[in-house]
Amino acid sequence: MTTTHTWSVADLCAAVRDTFAAVFPEELWLEGEIVGLKDHSSGHVYFDLVEPDAARSTVDKMSIALWRGRRSGVESVLSRADAGPLTDGIKVRIRGELSFYAPQGRVQLLMTAIDPHHTLGTLAVDKEKVLQKLAHSGLLETNSALPLPVVPLRIGLITSDGSAAYNDFVNEIASSAYPFTISLIHSSVQGTDAERDLVAAITAMSKHHVDVIAVVRGGGARTDLMAFDLESVARVVAESPVPVFSGIGHEIDRSVVDEVAHTAFKTPTACAAALVQRVQAFNQHLSEGSKRLAVLAMSRHDRAAELVTSVARTINDRTRRTLAVNEERLSATSSRLQGLARGAMSREARRIDRIADLVGALHPDRVLARGFSITRDKNGDIVRGIVPPGNEISSETTSALIVSTVTDARPRQMEETNG
Repeated sequence: MTTTHTWSVADLCAAVRDTFAAVFPEELWLEGEIVGLKDHSSGHVYFDLVEPDAARSTVDKMSIALWRGRRSGVESVLSRADAGPLTDGIKVRIRGELSFYAPQGRVQLLMTAIDPHHTLGTLAVDKEKVLQKLAHSGLLETNSALPLPVVPLRIGLITSDGSAAYNDFVNEIASSAYPFTISLIHSSVQGTDAERDLVAAITAMSKHHVDVIAVVRGGGARTDLMAFDLESVARVVAESPVPVFSGIGHEIDRSVVDEVAHTAFKTPTACAAALVQRVQAFNQHLSEGSKRLAVLAMSRHDRAAELVTSVARTINDRTRRTLAVNEERLSATSSRLQGLARGAMSREARRIDRIADLVGALHPDRVLARGFSITRDKNGDIVRGIVPPGNEISSETTSALIVSTVTDARPRQMEETNG
């Protein structure tokens, strides 16, 4: 029976350590994506390095330790390259010594250096891939094609609440003289929560009754801004039914969000200033229009006044001429009427005189003077026929009244005349 060697824990750990030293006698370079980064109070930094884009449930990973003494050198290299600090989600190429930490039975890489250009290059490659996908989907100009309100007074702001970016944007808006209203949705703008927060915030704000959405954050290294290069964030910006303004504080490069936004600005302040200037331009245009309208109205008024004056003068002149003609006509007509009236009055006077003469000739006194008398009965009525005998009658002559009694009365025989 063969006897199987049994290792002690200490011997096995020493053998593993010796094996690593033999197989990996020098430092090695390792690339992957940082996850689970922890900044220990001691100054040491711990994180895991995993395969990029691999399923997290089955991913291989290597534990990394960056001791405090080497940390400042690594951070200095990153800072000079404007690559930003170590953070979750970035892809790095680091150098270190492979070690077996016996107290925990763990293999880890003791980090000594980093290649910042690998990180920046990877970010650039990833960004280009996202841009190609968005271009293939026809989303690069979708949001910029949306009409921008002439007076965008209702602003939906997405940023980290209370941050410098928030204060810069709000202060610029508040310093204007226009009645802006700002609706804020807080969102992380870097770190592991940034992608989820930004997608949720933009989606929610797109449903609000706002004129424009402003997505802003302050300046930072490229790794600080990588959330704005993510496809998920860029898609929700591109597909927003509301125009999206970006004000992401980086002067050198443009993020993918800048490429798909309606309008991109270099800083939060510049983004806010653009909104103020748009409202100001409308207000100035309105003011100039009002002035032009006033001048036009005054000009029209003056021309109308001149026309009225001219017409009034013409009417006055015509009225005077008409009145003069009418006066002449009236005077002539009056003279003719007066002549006609005098002639009519003269003719009437002569006719009246003839009637008076006729009336005078037929007056009873004139008739009586010619030998006629008027006989009346006792009632005073003129007798024109037979009065029965015994009745009293009175006869009136031109100079006497004779009273008599009828003794005989008979019809008068009418004498026939032969013509």
